[in-house]
Amino acid sequence: MIKNNTHRYFKTLTIIDIELRPLLVREYVVQNLQRIRNTSIFDVDVESDVEMQEKRLKDVRREIVDRAIKLIPGFIDIARGLGLDVDDVNGLIGLAGLLIYIKSASYQKSVKYLGLYKVKGRDAWKMKNYSSKAQRYLTTLTNAILWRNGEINIPRYKDLRRVLKAVIETRKQIGLAGGAGA
Repeated sequence: MIKNNTHRYFKTLTIIDIELRPLLVREYVVQNLQRIRNTSIFDVDVESDVEMQEKRLKDVRREIVDRAIKLIPGFIDIARGLGLDVDDVNGLIGLAGLLIYIKSASYQKSVKYLGLYKVKGRDAWKMKNYSSKAQRYLTTLTNAILWRNGEINIPRYKDLRRVLKAVIETRKQIGLAGGAGA
């Protein structure tokens, strides 16, 4: 490696990355309730396991939201700008995950990072690389906002882009243009 080019190979870590990313990973692992629910199809008694996992998921999500409120300056202001309440845990989880994974202040770079575009051509599936974790949190946030507005349908790319643009604009207005921890 040549001197002064380590930024190309290593991402800078912030206190937000160190504090919140492990919690987001734990939330992803606990969230995998679908396998437990699917075993109930085969007449396996898993009702107590489902309740225990749902309680654990709720606790982990509440912990993530509490830490995000403490660590990310202006987190509540961004949430209020998007129309979310402090009690809307799913929307706040989506917002926290999105703010952690998206470091760029540019809308176009964020669209590319999240894979919110159509690729054309014969080998299109090879060319489209995106962060599925960040897209999952954007989808969670978009679902919370759509349900709050009374829309129950699955979010489309148009809805995801609209919410992403609102998050980036609100973040720029508050002064978090370089990302949550940058």
